[in-house]
Amino acid sequence: MFTVEVVILLAVATAGLLAGRWLRLPAVAAYLVAGVVAGPGGLGLVSRSDTIAELAELGVALLLFGVGIEFSLERLRQILPRMLASGTLQVGLTVGATAVVFTGLGTAWPAAVFIGFLVSLSSTAIVFKLYEEDGEIDAPQGQAAAGILLFQDLALVPMMLLVPVLARPGEAGVLGAALALVKAAGALVALLVLARAILPRLLALIARSGTPELFPLAAVVIAFGTALAAARLGLSLPLGAFLAGIALSGSPYAHQVFAELLPLRDAFVAVFFTGVGLLLEPAVIATEPWLFAGMLAAVMLKGALIGAIVGLLWRSTRLAILAGMGLAQIGEFAFVLGHDGVAAGVIAPHVEQAFLAAAILSMAATPFLVRLARRLALIGTGAPAETSPPELRDHVVVIGCGTTGEAVARVLKETGIPFVAVDQLAEHVEKAEREGLPVRFGDATRRGTLDALGVGRARAAVVTVGDPSSTRRIVGLVRQANPDARIIVRARRVAEIEELERLGADEVIPSEFETSIELFVRLLTHLGVPRHVARIQESIIRVQRYQALRGVGASAELLADTRRL
Repeated sequence: MFTVEVVILLAVATAGLLAGRWLRLPAVAAYLVAGVVAGPGGLGLVSRSDTIAELAELGVALLLFGVGIEFSLERLRQILPRMLASGTLQVGLTVGATAVVFTGLGTAWPAAVFIGFLVSLSSTAIVFKLYEEDGEIDAPQGQAAAGILLFQDLALVPMMLLVPVLARPGEAGVLGAALALVKAAGALVALLVLARAILPRLLALIARSGTPELFPLAAVVIAFGTALAAARLGLSLPLGAFLAGIALSGSPYAHQVFAELLPLRDAFVAVFFTGVGLLLEPAVIATEPWLFAGMLAAVMLKGALIGAIVGLLWRSTRLAILAGMGLAQIGEFAFVLGHDGVAAGVIAPHVEQAFLAAAILSMAATPFLVRLARRLALIGTGAPAETSPPELRDHVVVIGCGTTGEAVARVLKETGIPFVAVDQLAEHVEKAEREGLPVRFGDATRRGTLDALGVGRARAAVVTVGDPSSTRRIVGLVRQANPDARIIVRARRVAEIEELERLGADEVIPSEFETSIELFVRLLTHLGVPRHVARIQESIIRVQRYQALRGVGASAELLADTRRL
């Protein structure tokens, strides 16, 4: 029965997550292991069914819907050139290399190419979830991974269209597949345009209705309705949900929609990962060891190819390590593709089982590989491609030249304060250079780069990079190199403040609190408090290091001053 299956699966997921917390396992790995233990290949408590598969796909759809809301259309335009370049190279090279390996092992070429399709797809659900949890979606590694993953999701459509061609390679089906691909591309563009035109207006209408119960219901209808429309047009359900999120990303109601769906998403995502674990039959590792080993070798080869491609296009060894190890797994959409391949006779059932074993093992290993990649990416020294003048001293070092860093650099230039900026993204460096700013290309998580920028002789350092782990590393290195420098850091979350201060930051400016302060000042001004008095209160909050906003508790002096005013 539906109810029994779902309740047992959710109970297994809950128990797995509790055990995972006790063993300090990442949530994704805990869900997968719980599914393997409780599934047909383990204790046999629950088996995979069509119902669980459908709920799992809805979980992936909700996950990508949230990613789409955070991942604006403007950001998609920015990464589009690299997305096309890196995605084309990665998918093409992975499919080709895997096909060569399996053809050498005696597999027929249509099956070898199809296995290449399976291996080329990484897990959008796992990678985005890990980056989202660590606040790295906006970081360079998040953008690099997003470009490749989104291209893979789009590539799933032509791969599915080519399954009948591979099943009957002697028949003339290539032209039909090409025409279907063109139709799918047109459907994708049409769906995005329509969703962009309709969904924000629909949400505005619902918000003006003044019915609180209507908003969460509308959120579910929008997410699943757009996903279903995509499926009817020949696209994948999760890709449709992602397009819905993209369409809503500029709407003022977008984040409320996301908040309404968040509890539902977490439950469905738990069903997805635990359900994946149910697929594994551990005995296949013993019965098909060479096939299983070949699959794992192909996954590792894919990781190496991704690292090489990202290193080439982003010109960063650090990003190459993070992307190569972070995407070294087989993705959830490959399960759907694999099922179609077996049904069409492209691969045999025992090949699918070996593929599932390699896929689940690679998925479970991903959280640990991501942690290891972060450590490896910080190893090594080296200087940037260009160095700052050796005579530069008592200057400011601006680390990170995105929107915030570039604004800081521009003000320093206009006020005549000597400074040098550094960024590891070539487009940031090129944009700053066009504006005449003294910027260097380099990885500031390396001590050699900081030394070349003269950080040991600097008066101050401003850190504005978007990656929390890189920020912590940079702050520690700057403090080691210069105990007297003033270190000012832009952070995203309040939870980062204490750790950054412990590492040596003098001032940490959390983005969310700066918004709160500006709201506070404008409210006081609107209520008749003189603007200069409101600014005094703003200064008091800053002096007390945001305690009034952090929940630490405002001082008696601040409360007394506010009452007197």
